[in-house]
Amino acid sequence: MARPSYSFYICPDPQMLSTTIAKALDASGVSGWERKAFWGDDDDPLPQVFWQDLTIKGLFSQPKALVVRRAHKLKAEQWKKLNKALRTLGSDVWPFFCLEGQWKGKKPPVPAHVGRLDIYKHARSSGWVWEYPGLDEKDLRNFVSDWAARNNLTLDRGVLQALASALPTDAVASRLELQKLELAVEPGGTVTRQHAELVAPSGEMEFFELMDALGKQGVEAAVWKRVLEDHLKKSSDRMIFNLIGYLASQARMYWMLMSGEESKVKAHPYVKKIKTPVARRLGRAGVARMIDLALDAELSIKTGTRNPEEVLDFLVAGLISLFRQPGRA
Repeated sequence: MARPSYSFYICPDPQMLSTTIAKALDASGVSGWERKAFWGDDDDPLPQVFWQDLTIKGLFSQPKALVVRRAHKLKAEQWKKLNKALRTLGSDVWPFFCLEGQWKGKKPPVPAHVGRLDIYKHARSSGWVWEYPGLDEKDLRNFVSDWAARNNLTLDRGVLQALASALPTDAVASRLELQKLELAVEPGGTVTRQHAELVAPSGEMEFFELMDALGKQGVEAAVWKRVLEDHLKKSSDRMIFNLIGYLASQARMYWMLMSGEESKVKAHPYVKKIKTPVARRLGRAGVARMIDLALDAELSIKTGTRNPEEVLDFLVAGLISLFRQPGRA
């Protein structure tokens, strides 16, 4: 079966988009794809290099996957230009247009001017459109099952449902939680209910997940997405107030772990296992900096020098900088 000349992927979840694009490229029968990303909300979303890759055919060029993220933000005139350019494409290029608006009900969020384009109508009739509103509990069961199969892990009775109920409906956040389990379970072993309890219920995992994500490359978007979502909440529900206290407890744990007081830390052995290397990378100066950031945030709120949204932004930016310093990432 011939691959699509181009594809429209309609999904709000960045991780699901990345995974599905990777699967499509793997199944294309062509190897060595070079993935290039462009962003529909950039000042120059489709630069000259995009049009060169799209239209200039090379005899021995490496096949290119041109992934346009947040393509729903492209202006109508840019779509008109694409409407002409996509009519004749070489076999060594595969454009993916990711429409990442939030779904309202079951209707995919396709901008009206995109839905009227010949290229979109042709893609729709040719089966080149993939739609996915995001993970729900049913999808999470498949997500967990696929993860277990890929890692040669067995799920004990009741674990699949427990994880599907606890994991967040965000593939990036769920992947981070499952990575914790990979470290806790023996290779080729069984995921038990005790392991599943390491995954905090999705409504409570913001702080653990945030701390876990700070030192990882490639998840900055997920961290800031959570921060921006928090800005929209009522003041009483915002995470800044709990986050300050959580940071203080984490700093205390890190200090004890790197001081040889592991036996005094009241935490699951697995939590100690993953936190100890972090504590060592941070060092005493890093832990002291964590405490400074928490105290500064608390003081800013109590004195009113900054509003809670600004305090959260400064705090998260400071933590990312701290965890990304050489030797700490």
